[in-house]
Amino acid sequence: MKHIILIALLAILSGCASGYKPDIDYNPEYNFSNINSFVVLDAMQPINEQENQAFNVHLSDLDNDRIIKAISINLQNKGLTSTSMEQADIQVRYQVVTKDKTRIRSYNTSFYSCWSCGPYYGGYNYGGPVNQVDVKEYVEGTLIIDLIDPQLKKSIWRSQVSQAVKENIPVAEKQARIQELVDAMLASFQSTGVN
Repeated sequence: MKHIILIALLAILSGCASGYKPDIDYNPEYNFSNINSFVVLDAMQPINEQENQAFNVHLSDLDNDRIIKAISINLQNKGLTSTSMEQADIQVRYQVVTKDKTRIRSYNTSFYSCWSCGPYYGGYNYGGPVNQVDVKEYVEGTLIIDLIDPQLKKSIWRSQVSQAVKENIPVAEKQARIQELVDAMLASFQSTGVN
């Protein structure tokens, strides 16, 4: 009986562990079992030498370092080795995209009645519904992680998550939150095959 309660509790807690629901896509024909090493491409560096333009121009270097660290920790925990670009079996590229959004909600808040609103301004009328409109502007952020085969020069696996951006996160919590996000995004990736 204790084991059943413990298993049920673990199932409930694991379901609450992450609120992130990544969208995963991959090439089912690719042989993931050959992946043993990786390199995380720095989003602050130019995409190529001809274009001197960084991939994520609006990303701070502090968040860039946090994301690189989170990806590296996750892949190393899966048994992959971080190495140079020339020796890596896969290149990991990520990008952050933000978009201004507006959420509009309309709902009936009450029903009003009016004594002097009757047919001849002297009778009683029950009026009608009162609608309230709530408009909220926010920023939606999307983190996209691509695993690229350097020989094919194509993405073989992709994960992305979009959520409203939270502001004023304490500095001490930022790395933990980014690690939680990256762990959720890379949860289904295994070098021995994608689950």
